Amino acid sequence: MAESSSATAIIVSSILGDTEGTLEGSASGQWIPVVQCDARFSVESFERVITNLIRHPELTSGLILRADILSDDTFELSDEQSHETESIIQENPPHMAPLVPGYELFRRIRRRLVPKVPRRDPELEQDCSLLQRSGRPDDVVVLMVPLLKDGERVPHYHPDVAAIAFRYIPASDNESAEKLDAEGRLRLEIIASLGSENTALDTDSRLFKTCKVLLTTAAKHSQGLHNGYAKRMHHDTVVPREIYQDLYQIMKEKYKHLKNEWAESTDPTKNVFEDIAIATFLILLWKDIYEARESNEERRCGQPPGGFIDMGCGAGLLVHILRSEGYEGIGIDVRARKSWKYYPEQTQKHLFAFTLDPLEPTFPSSDIFKPGCFLIGNHADELSPWLPVIASLVENAAYMSIPCCSWALDSRFYRSDPQLYPPLGASLMEAESQLENRFGPSRVSVYRAYLCWLMALSKECGFESEIEALRIPSTRNWAIIGRNKIGSVDGREKAKEILAVVGERKLFKAREGTSSHS
Repeated sequence: MAESSSATAIIVSSILGDTEGTLEGSASGQWIPVVQCDARFSVESFERVITNLIRHPELTSGLILRADILSDDTFELSDEQSHETESIIQENPPHMAPLVPGYELFRRIRRRLVPKVPRRDPELEQDCSLLQRSGRPDDVVVLMVPLLKDGERVPHYHPDVAAIAFRYIPASDNESAEKLDAEGRLRLEIIASLGSENTALDTDSRLFKTCKVLLTTAAKHSQGLHNGYAKRMHHDTVVPREIYQDLYQIMKEKYKHLKNEWAESTDPTKNVFEDIAIATFLILLWKDIYEARESNEERRCGQPPGGFIDMGCGAGLLVHILRSEGYEGIGIDVRARKSWKYYPEQTQKHLFAFTLDPLEPTFPSSDIFKPGCFLIGNHADELSPWLPVIASLVENAAYMSIPCCSWALDSRFYRSDPQLYPPLGASLMEAESQLENRFGPSRVSVYRAYLCWLMALSKECGFESEIEALRIPSTRNWAIIGRNKIGSVDGREKAKEILAVVGERKLFKAREGTSSHS
């Protein structure tokens, strides 16, 4: 029995019932062989990948949010080490701590698995031990042991086993090594939980399929690393992943009911959870930027002193969520939306329908754009390039833009357009280098070119541009953040120059809107 993936050339085979070469049993029970595949990668690649999978279990299960690493200990290998290994592993009850005779412990990571649905599934601590055969550093076993108290069962998201073992077996230890077109084999074995010893014998069972996914993922990632794959996208550089995920879980539970109250014709699930995620990110970003507003309410700190302004707020949901969390601010769009009238009065009276025209003599009005305000542009279309310009004109303002459609200041954005304004020169080259560090040296798409241009424009307006891939259900999920000023750049004067030149070009046309608010 074998299944293959043409994209990775990985063939995973069932080895149920094939006990030859199986790990020796221990006080925890007998090891049951489940699946194996050829290892067309080095043991070094496998160790790096399995360590990453220990740190990121969400790569193998959609039911797990993340792992919190509780400890990470390394051990020197020596003649006395095998005794040390036994005492270290047997700190836990014997039936939960299988010892592998003939192998020595060189690293142990204890992690806490955090479920994606905490109201349904509990957290679980797990020991992940890396061992090697005595005198054979290329023969490695990785044990994963759930730490359970007497009578406890593993949660739904964890295989129903007492232990899992990933084995990297070098080709020299295989009887048919001369016929094996690989560096070895990768094998997965388990010790069944008490009362479920025969579960893994059923190839149609959930446990067998889970084991196959675990082995396939480890092999696929190891093979990719061995062949030179390097991660292109780097997330969570502005707001740490763990604190974002923890707050997002709270926010999601609090506001998920809004998808049942969605009044627009667009997808309620996507739009509601996207705005919950953006609100979560903004709350944590503001906590980092601004001083605490209320010392006794840790989450409600970091209030922009001039409030927030959601420019092109659409349905107004982001405004509603942020105001519900206690943040002062308004939303502006060219027209009122159906949703506006269904919000509480405290949200309704802070949603305004009118046109923003940067070329008006009194723009930006201090009645709207107060000192210290924070501008938000979530798929704000024509307003996207104007955010850094406006922010540089307002004292101590900052902004975050999540661009979607490509617009320049007074026309559609075309990267080859000779009339594109402003010409950004050195700033554009710096932005290209900054983006390459995040995207990698991949083909430059129109969207990437647009992000690069926006970042260069932000720098011309005096901001140190930061970029982050937000955890939102959108393919246009990159945010450009301008919160820190470049001391040597007079952004205000540059913004005034931009306004003057755009006015002279006579290409800019503000969207027509109304002059009312809900």
